[in-house]
Amino acid sequence: MQTFYIKPSRSLFQHGFTLIEMLITLAIAGIILSSAIPAFANMHARNQLTTQLYNLFAQHQLARTEAIKTNQRVIVCKSSDSLNCTRGSQWHDGWIVFTDSNHNNNIDEHERVIHIQQALPENVTLTFNAFRSDNYITYFPGGYSTTNGTFTLCNQYGEKSAKSIIISRSGRARMDNKTSRGRPLECI
Repeated sequence: MQTFYIKPSRSLFQHGFTLIEMLITLAIAGIILSSAIPAFANMHARNQLTTQLYNLFAQHQLARTEAIKTNQRVIVCKSSDSLNCTRGSQWHDGWIVFTDSNHNNNIDEHERVIHIQQALPENVTLTFNAFRSDNYITYFPGGYSTTNGTFTLCNQYGEKSAKSIIISRSGRARMDNKTSRGRPLECI
């Protein structure tokens, strides 16, 4: 019996890409990535704003809870130096949550600091429009607050991505994408 041997063709053993195939693949990948990068940046900005919104909301819940729990006034005030309440600063420069046992709306040596918030990222702004004072909010042992108002968080995308936290006189806070009167938010 005779055995036949078939010599395989060289094309069965060729591996790799040609230069043209590689260039076409890189061009397609570049087009896809260039269209996806703005979407990722937008998603990152939205997530950053939402994170700051939940952080601010949690700090107000903490202040109200501490006022009830300790039977003392608790203040949330804006602060640019993380040591004192500062009237000339902006809310996005930072804030402090502290007990105010002597009712002077300032941090004194014997008063407990509950939380210090550093400045928000550069592209995030935080404003507070309130009935009595735009500089601080006081929570009383009964859980109610001295003022009602709206915190507005904005980023580089302006009003279309703005978020708000609305504080009522009862001390309750709620999150929204409108003002307390149902109007669109304004970024300053």
